[in-house]
Amino acid sequence: MEKIQELSEHAVRESVSAIVHIRKFLTLSFGIVAVVVGLGMAVFTSIDELATLVPFEIEQSLSRPYADILPRASSSTGMMGDYLQSLADKLIAVQDLPAGMQVSVHYVDSDEISAFSTVGGNIFIFRGMLEKLPHENALMMLLAHEIAHIKYRHPLKGLGKGVVASLMLSMLFGTAYSDTVDKVFHDAGLLTVLKFSQPQEIIADEEGMRIYYQYYRHRNGISDLYRVVESNHLQTSSESAYTATQSSISKRMENVKQHYVKEMLSKQHAVTPFPINIKLHLQTEN
Repeated sequence: MEKIQELSEHAVRESVSAIVHIRKFLTLSFGIVAVVVGLGMAVFTSIDELATLVPFEIEQSLSRPYADILPRASSSTGMMGDYLQSLADKLIAVQDLPAGMQVSVHYVDSDEISAFSTVGGNIFIFRGMLEKLPHENALMMLLAHEIAHIKYRHPLKGLGKGVVASLMLSMLFGTAYSDTVDKVFHDAGLLTVLKFSQPQEIIADEEGMRIYYQYYRHRNGISDLYRVVESNHLQTSSESAYTATQSSISKRMENVKQHYVKEMLSKQHAVTPFPINIKLHLQTEN
């Protein structure tokens, strides 16, 4: 009888112990789920801040399959590519980009009036845009504007919360982010039609003008770029790769005029014409 009672008590203790372990397991599991959900919510609610924490080399990895997606006529070498890169390097030299950030400028032999920046520090300038610009100063302002987008990680943010969240969570948990890369490149047009918000465009305008001033020490010539931008926006009925990235042009123009119109229209500082070889090259390609 005593043995039966001992066995019975042992069985009860074992059952209680099993229940305790199950409770601990469930508590731990729910805790892990809560942490993951909380991290996910944190990523989504503070996407702008967290995007700046993604190492730039990871953003660059998203742009590696460019050959099959971005304009096939583009080139970062040759006379035009070298010329554009040299101008960008001059602007970069007078500012402090985040550590490890690199900017690559590509020339696109297309008559489309377009220019855009995208992930990985890449800027694409179309021949059609260069043909519209009256002088080198206007081109420098265009490059300064696009560099500002890259500096503030606007292209990465433009990919959407889902992509940035996937990158952040993969960094936190040490998992591969190949699925994120696949997602980005699933739509072949995603990288070339990134739409920046009006606040982002205004930030790029103001930062671009600041960079421009840092280099030239005046603002003469800036207004000529914005006249081209505004004219192209009004004349284009469909959204090209250029107009698609320009949010509320009229409001941006008002912001620009409010701050700098007097200085931009100043004739005290001469603008720089395009080099003769660049002019001739554009004329022969037209």
